[in-house]
Amino acid sequence: MKVGILSMQQITNYGSFLQAYGLKSIIEGLGHEVEFIDIVPGEQLSQYRIGRFHKFGLLWKRLFVKHPLRQLRCTLKLHKRFDKEFKPELGVGVGNNSHFDAVVIGSDEVFNIAQTTWFGFSTQLFGEGLNADKVLSYAGCFGATTLGILKELNLHNKIGGLLKQFSAISVRDENSANIVVELTGARPSLNVDPVIAYGFEKEIRLPEHKGRYMLVYTYPGRMNKPDEVLAIKKYARSKGLRIISNANYFDWVDEVITPHPFEVLGYFRRAECIVTDTFHGAVMSLKYNKPFSVIVRGMNSNKLTYLLEQFGLKQRIVGNISKLATIMEQPVGYDSVNAIIDVEKECTIEYLKDNLQ
Repeated sequence: MKVGILSMQQITNYGSFLQAYGLKSIIEGLGHEVEFIDIVPGEQLSQYRIGRFHKFGLLWKRLFVKHPLRQLRCTLKLHKRFDKEFKPELGVGVGNNSHFDAVVIGSDEVFNIAQTTWFGFSTQLFGEGLNADKVLSYAGCFGATTLGILKELNLHNKIGGLLKQFSAISVRDENSANIVVELTGARPSLNVDPVIAYGFEKEIRLPEHKGRYMLVYTYPGRMNKPDEVLAIKKYARSKGLRIISNANYFDWVDEVITPHPFEVLGYFRRAECIVTDTFHGAVMSLKYNKPFSVIVRGMNSNKLTYLLEQFGLKQRIVGNISKLATIMEQPVGYDSVNAIIDVEKECTIEYLKDNLQ
């Protein structure tokens, strides 16, 4: 079959790259030809419209640090590597209007309309206008979007109608599943993110790093509160660990890296421990069986909290930053986590094999 993937592969984000690559590789492993489909922008909803000064505000937030020029250099380096190296390697931006036997929408926050993005409310992400015999999703996510928000926007009926046309629906968290049930009357499959489902054994690149380190994995403008910084530094120093930040500049870390996405996996595998406040940061931590702690933010609470509950790791959430060291010292029962991963990998193959035929 010729299969198209409609996902967040255009986003400058390591997790988005890895989930897109993982899904592509899994589907190719089932014997299909795979191409990515670029997102067609839709309506800019008034509540989440990109304003005249939106980009300036984002830039100001990122550069409002002690050394703004260093942060700017990190940001520019990250975007340059993604645009010139990583996205072309993934196959992004080729652009086509060809016919597909099937289109898979997902993974990532493909159904999240409660956010300010350049593509806005794209009905294409809900299957409209796709040149395909059938449309399905894999581990799709509504992110911060709730049923209440959809009703406030008066979009619940429209989205429900579009979802009812899918040949199969798979989501990756309970909030998304509940929305699908309410809008369609059918219970979707629950599947893990492709970063968990795909092995990456051939792709992973271990860093040539000597010494022991803690990896800090976050996004620009976050993890800069004085109490968070103090707790992280204190724990790292107590363990004799250097602190490495992935792609984002902080004046309190020992080193900032901007690696290839496959090297990011290697940095997780080699790390002594991880502190993160992102979904894929938690995914890669549990994937490589690492001691880790998670600071849950409001925008990712739905998917991140469910992920940790799913793997019996809710105790890794840092509710009070003063408890960081205590959480990091708690042993993680990875035998049960790995058993769940093995089952979920089989469920992924079964779902895609059954629905791509």
